[in-house]
Amino acid sequence: MKTLRELILGSPETLDGPGLGRALRRGDAPLRARAARALVGRPEAEAAAALVEALRDPAPGVRKAAAMGLGQDGRARHAPALLDALRRERMVTPRLALAAAWARCGGDAETALSLALAPAQLSVRTARGAREPESAAGFGPDNLTRELLRLLNPEWMSHPPPWGPPPTAAALRARLLAEVQRDVHSGEGRQALEDLGALGHPEDLPLLYEAQHSAGRRGSNSVIIAMGLHGDPRLAPLLIQQLERVDVDPGRGFAWRRLSAVALGRLGLPTLAPTLLKALEVEALDFEGRPGAGLGVQFPVRVHLLWALGELGDLNAAPTLIAYLGNLHGSALGGFHLPAMGALWKLGPAVAPALERLAAGAIEEPGVNAVGVLEALGAWESLSRLAKKDGLVGRAARDALGERRVPVVE
Repeated sequence: MKTLRELILGSPETLDGPGLGRALRRGDAPLRARAARALVGRPEAEAAAALVEALRDPAPGVRKAAAMGLGQDGRARHAPALLDALRRERMVTPRLALAAAWARCGGDAETALSLALAPAQLSVRTARGAREPESAAGFGPDNLTRELLRLLNPEWMSHPPPWGPPPTAAALRARLLAEVQRDVHSGEGRQALEDLGALGHPEDLPLLYEAQHSAGRRGSNSVIIAMGLHGDPRLAPLLIQQLERVDVDPGRGFAWRRLSAVALGRLGLPTLAPTLLKALEVEALDFEGRPGAGLGVQFPVRVHLLWALGELGDLNAAPTLIAYLGNLHGSALGGFHLPAMGALWKLGPAVAPALERLAAGAIEEPGVNAVGVLEALGAWESLSRLAKKDGLVGRAARDALGERRVPVVE
């Protein structure tokens, strides 16, 4: 007889709604994410209740799957729970899913957009002035606006608000499937494939598997993007394979590793953190600075690996991220310290003691950057202790206390 884990990872439909609900409350993050996805569309009353409960799961990928499931259900009764989760969510990927789900359950689309963009507009104090970490990683307000609109209705991208109610997820999926089936190799087909991936429908997983073999060189980027947006844990091995590929020309290799890093971050599975941490070391030692790096030098893969570590929500990544607070090198948009600061903020108040220790022992830029994250976290007690220090760190802490602001996410 198969174990519960084998049933979930193999054929989730063999369990009933209550069985999936039990699976959702135990096991590792990939198991819980698969269970949440398998609950989508189940008629049992326990299914929706289990998804609402999963909005508080510690794994971002599970929270995203739960939000998508409730959004596809589209019932107004889910709106309060979705709005509550949206307001406390730090990670970009589940926050977008929550905003779209809330709009589908009756929330106002313009308000959903405003709420979804809040973390992207987070400004942190750095040794070189105020900066926006998400923009430095390529996830500023403009890009996230496009991402949310493609979740709700891609046609809205060319229409200013006010917007009406979004089409149902089923209607939007049917429209995108038709476009993909018409010609996945065209520009419109590739865009439709990405948009379809963003909907995350469980039945579209075979289509993504097939697309990786038939998309060709021009479509490979769209397939990687679509896989990350879809978010099914079974896609992780394929994305890791792309992240580790060395058998392609340097320019394409940089693009695939960068896109794969983002895609793995979007899966939101803390179990992937060791893979990304290893890739961070390999990228620094073996690839950057090589001939043919091209865009990789201007927008290094490490920027997106650091961003992705924040999206996974694994506190074990905190020491590496903290070490990057003193790394001022990176892309033309800012040093590596910026995506590291954004990732640490996403990990939440649990990182405050380690940040305080760094700042207490530092006198220059790394300490000031740690103060910036503490300020964004609202760690006022840590800042009060640091304010007694002399030098740049003490001054930054005193400035932060004097300009005390309400954290973006409470």
